[in-house]
Amino acid sequence: MFRSSVFAWVFATALALPAHALELTPTAQVLAGMSTDKDQAGADKGGVLAGYTRKTAQLWETFDKQIAKPMRDWSKTELTRTPGETIFYPFAGPDFPTAQILYPDAGRYVLVALQKGGPVPDMSGMAKDKLNAYLRTFRGGWESFTLRGFYDTDDLKRDTADASLLDGITPALMAFAVRLGYTIDKLEPMRINGSGSDLEVHPGNKGEVATWDSVRLTMSMAGRKVLLDYVFLDLSDTNLGKHANERTWIEAMGASRVVTKAASHLMQKSFFSIIKSAILSRAPSIWQDETGIDYGELEQSFSVVLYGQFTKANKLFLKGIQRALATAYKTRKDIRALPFKVGYKKESGSCVQVAVRKP
Repeated sequence: MFRSSVFAWVFATALALPAHALELTPTAQVLAGMSTDKDQAGADKGGVLAGYTRKTAQLWETFDKQIAKPMRDWSKTELTRTPGETIFYPFAGPDFPTAQILYPDAGRYVLVALQKGGPVPDMSGMAKDKLNAYLRTFRGGWESFTLRGFYDTDDLKRDTADASLLDGITPALMAFAVRLGYTIDKLEPMRINGSGSDLEVHPGNKGEVATWDSVRLTMSMAGRKVLLDYVFLDLSDTNLGKHANERTWIEAMGASRVVTKAASHLMQKSFFSIIKSAILSRAPSIWQDETGIDYGELEQSFSVVLYGQFTKANKLFLKGIQRALATAYKTRKDIRALPFKVGYKKESGSCVQVAVRKP
């Protein structure tokens, strides 16, 4: 690429960013209910920020007490963790907290889902009514997550649609990052490169600025750099079979530690076989609830520890799904306690399986 082309792209991208793009952490802190900085959130006539901040902070405190802290304490003794490793979370939505709480020393978190990322939210110029609507919409998803530990897919589709104020899930990723103790140093549009070997900064197409479907947050905590990659990608066999670079990338990601929950039992269906095979053949460990890989397939290559209880899936899913898992919970005598709720609501409560590859 010629120098002039590089300059043109950099200049065009800079013009496309919000005026406060370098103030990522303060913007995220407003969204997370940690700040009432009027410079970051625009007009505050009538105390919009004060009420929003109070309620949003209360919701996070509930999440921290009921889910995050018990999960964090549990993970210290129940999981093998390697500083600097990559954590791969397919079907994640914006659920950065689960991966980070389970593996806090990771150097890179890779989340994949079917909602677009989006650019930095520019709230600074919003009028009071628009700001109020924006924050109300954002807090709706935040409340759903903090009370249940995951986002409802239908709510995400609605709140991140083209006509929505939110314009993607980047705001949620930013808010989660600062709540978990990070500062956000950079936000970039990303894409899977042509060979599928890794991600690259999106260069834009035909003179246009880059799209923000996939994003990378470069973050810091205690002097340590951490990457949070969110990739907008259809994980079905139909899509991965058509795009060699995407399939290659998914197969490479399958060699990382895997986290998955509230995943609609998709990897138990025949048309998600590519991602399932990548994980089964390469992942050193898998942390999942009952919606992940079928127990009958999982135990063939992994030693699986069972936590909590499971008798049957949520009523929205096919009767008899995960039958082998239900049998294991009924017959095995080594089932361990689970001190936090996770995943979809079920009669038996929550369950987790920790699978470690057999030697």
